[in-house]
Amino acid sequence: MTADTLAVVVRWRGGDEVRACLASILARGGPRLAATVLVDSGSGDGGAENLAAEFPTVRVVALEENLGFAYAANRGAAEGGEPRLLLLNPDTELLPGSLDELARGLDRRPATAGTVPLLEGTDGASQHRWQLRRLPTAFRLATGRPGAPAFQASPTTEEPVAQPAAAAWLVRRSIWQALGGFDESFAPAWWEDVDFCARLEKPRQTDSFPATEGFVVQPAARILHHGGSSVASLGDESFLSAYHRNLVRYVSLHHPQHASTILACLRLTLRIRAIAQPRRRRAYRAALSSVDEA
Repeated sequence: MTADTLAVVVRWRGGDEVRACLASILARGGPRLAATVLVDSGSGDGGAENLAAEFPTVRVVALEENLGFAYAANRGAAEGGEPRLLLLNPDTELLPGSLDELARGLDRRPATAGTVPLLEGTDGASQHRWQLRRLPTAFRLATGRPGAPAFQASPTTEEPVAQPAAAAWLVRRSIWQALGGFDESFAPAWWEDVDFCARLEKPRQTDSFPATEGFVVQPAARILHHGGSSVASLGDESFLSAYHRNLVRYVSLHHPQHASTILACLRLTLRIRAIAQPRRRRAYRAALSSVDEA
């Protein structure tokens, strides 16, 4: 069995969950794991230096400023040449055998772009409805929502999925390079993974593209996902502003013919939410401003 996988974790502030993530990779990565890269995206809190000292076998790249998750993930992927990339959020933990199961899925399906596990919370509950989605329709974008859940029940067999959350991906480097990695204009975060999956849909019909199938869920691979660390560090107002600004960016790239209608409906949706949820009124007003300015 070849060590053919580079694990890439992006950190922006956060706490002990990053330490737990790295420890799980080193302990449970198995023979497929060739190297691990941690990219600290300008946290400026000394965490990168502390983690480098604690995990000497992890390659730590400390960026001077936060240029966004997409930029940091691309930088981490460029740190090695392994044919497979394991992208993990810093609030995830590998469970025993998870990387092996993901890798076997790629071995069985040589025309597949990547494989994804089932994420589960600390209570053991499946997060499939949040994690595994269809690409968003114009209607859902107009109401500020991502794509609909791809599965009503947690899948029990290998299944294609159009848009898995990038909290945990095993993707072929050939696919990553063919698409140019994440689009770094989606900063600081959110929608870069949706954009990647939307771009993955289009060239698969051509003979020159190195995959004819997108992502496939491997139910036997389980990864723990704590969730919410970036949102907690950023704050509600900044999160909703960034989320909706990047949603507008996604619309401009993938639904340009309907953009004006989608954005008009999105503005109305945000105004209604600002009235209906007074505790988040300032945050929704900030999101509305970000849509107007995008």
